Amino acid sequence: MRKTVRVAAIQAEPKWLRLSEGVEQVVELIGAAAASGARLVAFPETFLPGYPWWRWVDSNQWNVEYSTRCRENSMTRDGLEMRRITGAARDHGVHVVLGFGERQDRRIYMAQAVIDENGEIVSVRRKAGLNPIERKVFASGTPNLPAVRHGVIGRVGALSGQENQRPLLTRALRADEEQIHIAAWPGNPEGEAAGPDSAATVSRMYALEANAYVVAPCAVVGAAAWDRRGPQTGRGSGQARIYAAGGAEVVTPLAAGAEGILYADLEIGSAASDRREVELAARPRMRRGQQQAARTATPRRLGADRWAVPLMLGSGPGGLAAC
Repeated sequence: MRKTVRVAAIQAEPKWLRLSEGVEQVVELIGAAAASGARLVAFPETFLPGYPWWRWVDSNQWNVEYSTRCRENSMTRDGLEMRRITGAARDHGVHVVLGFGERQDRRIYMAQAVIDENGEIVSVRRKAGLNPIERKVFASGTPNLPAVRHGVIGRVGALSGQENQRPLLTRALRADEEQIHIAAWPGNPEGEAAGPDSAATVSRMYALEANAYVVAPCAVVGAAAWDRRGPQTGRGSGQARIYAAGGAEVVTPLAAGAEGILYADLEIGSAASDRREVELAARPRMRRGQQQAARTATPRRLGADRWAVPLMLGSGPGGLAAC
């Protein structure tokens, strides 16, 4: 059965390292999106308390101070700040995907919470594969595969930043026939340059490969991110995007560096079934013994932050293990 779901991708500048102001900002954005009919609101990566762009500046004293402030202005998944946000989701009856710094003891993690329309936290994932700069501020999360949330608006999955380029993670979501994918991005103080690793390119490729809608919120990174101590930048950071399953943009993006909410009405219900029929038609036939082996294959460790279940492909003995 087809249904129309209005989604909202946030393109806004965080309240850098000011948690209480940031929570109020999130609550206001949820309310504004809901007032415009959105049923799903997606926020950029680590929107609370802001992605640590200051780590790119070569100043140890400044970095130590800001790392301390980042920890102090991160929140717990069950604290008062999170309850304010889940309460806003419940009051407005909207789903929320929020990127935030999760504090536990003296560690902070790059976390992404999925909140349903009843204000319940469906899941919180801690980003495991951090880049060298992120590891200077955040702890690595426990490696686990992402899961698709099956809810009233459809099948929704979410990843943060460069996770959207990791085949193991994206394959796990595609296997569950994801319909709406949230690809959260932190923006860029220098503006987004075109290229294979740009947020827009990665988001579009995800839409093509997964045959799913992609909602890609993106933060604005202005001069306020540097607290008047570091390099001054314009407001030319990345742009929020919303892509259809074929990779076409559903709606014209907001101007780069402008703050606002990008909306789109998505038709949910037919793309997954069409994809299933194509996959079944193209799938090679397997003998019963091979099918049983594929179902019972044992996961194998690929490294500190990677797991894979061997996939049985082809018709030869034993098939081919794809990781």
